[in-house]
Amino acid sequence: MKNQSKFSENYILLPVSKTHVNPQESPKVAKFFTELQSSSEATTTITLNVRKSAAQPGDEIAVKVLDSIDTEGAKLINISNEELANFRFSYPGIRIIPERFYRPAVCARERIKIQLSQAQASASVTLKITDQENKAIAGATAVFFSDFEASRGASGITDKTGTVVLKINSKIAERVYIYSEHSYWGCFQTNVALSSEMTFKLQPISQGHTDALRYFYDTSGWAPIEHKVKIGIIDTGVGPHKDLKILGGRNMVRGENEADYNDDEGHGTHVGGIIGALGNLKGVAVGADIMSYRVFPKGQGASNFDIMKAIDQAIKDKCDLINMSLGEAHDDEAISSYIKDAYNAGILCFAASGNDNRGPLSFPAAYSLAIAVSAMGRKGTFPDDSIQSGTVQEPYGQDENNFIADFSNQGSETDLTAPGVGIISTYPGDHYAIMDGTSMACPAATGMAARILAGNPQILNMARNQIRADEMVKYLAIYTKLLGFGANFEGKGMLYPNDELHSKT
Repeated sequence: MKNQSKFSENYILLPVSKTHVNPQESPKVAKFFTELQSSSEATTTITLNVRKSAAQPGDEIAVKVLDSIDTEGAKLINISNEELANFRFSYPGIRIIPERFYRPAVCARERIKIQLSQAQASASVTLKITDQENKAIAGATAVFFSDFEASRGASGITDKTGTVVLKINSKIAERVYIYSEHSYWGCFQTNVALSSEMTFKLQPISQGHTDALRYFYDTSGWAPIEHKVKIGIIDTGVGPHKDLKILGGRNMVRGENEADYNDDEGHGTHVGGIIGALGNLKGVAVGADIMSYRVFPKGQGASNFDIMKAIDQAIKDKCDLINMSLGEAHDDEAISSYIKDAYNAGILCFAASGNDNRGPLSFPAAYSLAIAVSAMGRKGTFPDDSIQSGTVQEPYGQDENNFIADFSNQGSETDLTAPGVGIISTYPGDHYAIMDGTSMACPAATGMAARILAGNPQILNMARNQIRADEMVKYLAIYTKLLGFGANFEGKGMLYPNDELHSKT
């Protein structure tokens, strides 16, 4: 056997035209996938014969099978780069796709910190961050930019006394961002004169506040949907939270407990609340059945293979809609294949367009069979000094209080827009948090689609095939309204239930 190089990578194996091998059409490929399936149960290294040409007799390829989707389905393997060409020529008729990793499509605090580079510090600023009653807020993040364009400045997180010390080489901060994980609005200020001791007070979240989501969708007055619609949320997990009812789910992360589909990061719980929260801050599709498919290991990106597994499981669980508030820059043939499977099973996949400051749509939103959702906001639905005030940017809508968020990606693949700036929703620990991003707009659109489709059980009761998906799309088109942003920013517009289609713009 050849020595396997230390430089090995993970790849996904798929049949040529489908996600599962048909033994009648391709018996040899089916036999090969079955052999890999049996190996994946123990994730052992197996040896495959090389199709001999210039190869010497006895040459073999070492392949470690890491995971599998059914016996005749996709396989995740590890193979050395030196053996990859041997594998391609020895086992033709198989697609070999690199494993890639996706990030949540939230306009994240981490983006601000990643941009930051420490400069030569000449001054020290002791910050105290409290609520309006002077109670210390621990775990709050402070980011001061001395030069925003050059990404110079300092950042830190408050201790249990609500204090953090920043060292910065400037007397003025061009931009100041202050935010907590949950329970408070963040603070955004420009051209702030610095002193050795400073205090910032954060405004608590009020459950009676009308954010952008509730401005456009008066969820407090909506009855639960009557005809059941099942929504699969592919994310960091969902719940537990007192305002969320989760029907079931599965953890798809390789090596983790499949039964643990709860969320310990916050993103998926926030997404789930936008769809189906039951409390004072109601979601747009209360009454929908929510399935949680966890694909993100804590603090890490989600493997495209785990996302494929989640889509496959959502098909088996007979979901009607799938929400994917995640993205990556490059096209991904592997995930495309499973989105196509979902569509052919009568399921619509909604995807966040991405938060790359008006860049091209991320994937899978850019894929033609996914429904891509951009993020818009509305002036007056967040405090004037909040972080959200920094997201206001042209184009404005027919109503000039409406805008497409500065972070939201754009392109001809855009299908819909939805509220995604300053959205209040559920957060782990029975908290509430404010988040921004196409991650928030996507479930707003998914939930509205569920509410609209629940009004037409005839479509939902159709056979689960492409025709069902086609009819769902055509029916949703009736309930869209253009807001005046232009097609590259809003596609067909925003979804509205029939009784509110002609009210707010």
